[in-house]
Amino acid sequence: MDEKETLTEAESTEELCEELSPEAGEETPSEEPVPEAEEPAEGSAEAEKKESGAFAAMRTAFEYIETFCVALSVMIVLFLFFFRNVTVDGDSMLPTLHGGDSSDHADTLIISDFLYEPKTGDIVVLNIMDDGQPLIKRVIAAEGQRVRIDFTHWVVEVDGVELDETYIRRIMGATMYAADMDRMYGVDENGVCEFTVGKDKVFVMGDNRNNSKDSRYLEVGEQDVDHILGKVVLRVFPLAEFGTVD
Repeated sequence: MDEKETLTEAESTEELCEELSPEAGEETPSEEPVPEAEEPAEGSAEAEKKESGAFAAMRTAFEYIETFCVALSVMIVLFLFFFRNVTVDGDSMLPTLHGGDSSDHADTLIISDFLYEPKTGDIVVLNIMDDGQPLIKRVIAAEGQRVRIDFTHWVVEVDGVELDETYIRRIMGATMYAADMDRMYGVDENGVCEFTVGKDKVFVMGDNRNNSKDSRYLEVGEQDVDHILGKVVLRVFPLAEFGTVD
């Protein structure tokens, strides 16, 4: 091989290398740096915590409001169907209940007739007057019970058992007022009256025995059980005397 052919071959090899090599000015690709994870801002965690606390407070407040609304709805339903309130008017139930001119306040009571069956000692509200004004009295006896009243000694017996009437207003030195009992049942020379309460009836009297229009009067007499609006279950006013009534 002569010198000319060798030179040509060398030039060809050099040109091929130049074609395969990167062009001038072009950068060789390199691996891009992986960006570092950004650290959360110092205030972001605190802000998230505050937001979570505010949400919890709102949720708690909403639960309280929801509970209150449910309780209020239940109370409304109970009062509409099972309970009602009445205000005492008059002195016939002194000293147990107040509501007349001689009192500095009128008691407000809650009554109920739900599954109620009258029995001795219950304080009930009766709807018997033509003017629509209810009467508040105490049940002395119910259907079929035998009653004996000694007006001279202020003694009341039901089925042979003397009632412990510590709640009545008794006037010392006076007899219990018999009203129309002599005309209705008869009163003997000793001031004693005996009778049996009729079917579906109740015999009632006020605790202020000598100032109470009740079953001792012809215009009231024994009352139908259906006339009972309800039994007194609670005194709600005055607040100082809040509670049950005996």
